[in-house]
Amino acid sequence: MKTRRQFWLSILALAAGLTAGCEKAASPKVNSLQSWKVVLLSARGDRIFENGQRTALTRLMAQDPRFVLQVQDAGFSPETQLTQMKEAVAEKPFAILLDPLQPKPLKTEVAAAVNAGILVIGLGEKCLDLGCNTALIGDQRQLGSLAGDMTVRALLLKNQEMGLSEAVGRVIEIRGDEDSSLCQHRHEGFAAALKKAPGVILVHDAPGDWNVTGGRDRTFDALRLQQSFDVVYAHNDLMALGASMALSQKNLRDNVMVIGTDGFRGPEGGITLVSDGEIDATFYHPLLVDLAWVLVRKKREEPAFHPKARYELPLRSIQPKDLEDIRLNGLAAFPEL
Repeated sequence: MKTRRQFWLSILALAAGLTAGCEKAASPKVNSLQSWKVVLLSARGDRIFENGQRTALTRLMAQDPRFVLQVQDAGFSPETQLTQMKEAVAEKPFAILLDPLQPKPLKTEVAAAVNAGILVIGLGEKCLDLGCNTALIGDQRQLGSLAGDMTVRALLLKNQEMGLSEAVGRVIEIRGDEDSSLCQHRHEGFAAALKKAPGVILVHDAPGDWNVTGGRDRTFDALRLQQSFDVVYAHNDLMALGASMALSQKNLRDNVMVIGTDGFRGPEGGITLVSDGEIDATFYHPLLVDLAWVLVRKKREEPAFHPKARYELPLRSIQPKDLEDIRLNGLAAFPEL
């Protein structure tokens, strides 16, 4: 007789993931006589996602010694970010990669940068109306919707094995924070997907501050208040890991499906956590800076190149059945430039 843990894995094996591919950048031609600065203006550098962006961009740019990376972290302060943006524009770098906290105060400086010939690449949905040369986005509502669809499918298949014809279950959601539009959009997509199945109820929704401790504590809170539930959806993989740890401590892990978000590589990344069985699934949240780097290099090599106003990067689920494909082909292909 298979355990409930094995059951969730068999359920996920039946759920269809999104297709993926990969794209490799061409090898650079080194010019030792000139270098170009790229400035990354990060919103909140202590979050795992921003750490991942910084690490990825540093690794990519290290392959081309013509470019120099400068990272500025606003520490979640719009005033600090505005000052950093003004200073960056004054230095006239080749490119500015901007993750805005509050877009409106930055519009004047973005316009000044674009007019000065600086390539300004916006990171995230907040940049769509900021006037950047281009905005790179991963659709946050779709990300939440995909998690909701997976939840409903898994609960439907679970109940069909029990002789029921509808999806029925209790779900908790652990947001990153209460204030960001990113979390709100993910929640809206997730909640809308759950509404397609009236028997699936969101019974607990609380912020976990993007870290393992927050995910663990919010799961303990949910257990105390709700006693039981079937699925945990966390807005990043660290909080999903915390939820898994809390459930394991209460000997409930095999009874609950745990879904994360981000899908990073590395020791505590979602890919590793899925591979190790710590969480059951995650969803790939594009880092954006990898495509930004492709655009920076293309603009440097082809000055007449003008990027599109926006690029939407593909999302995908990551389940145990997807790991070999990811190993061979990468996570997702870039959109056409």
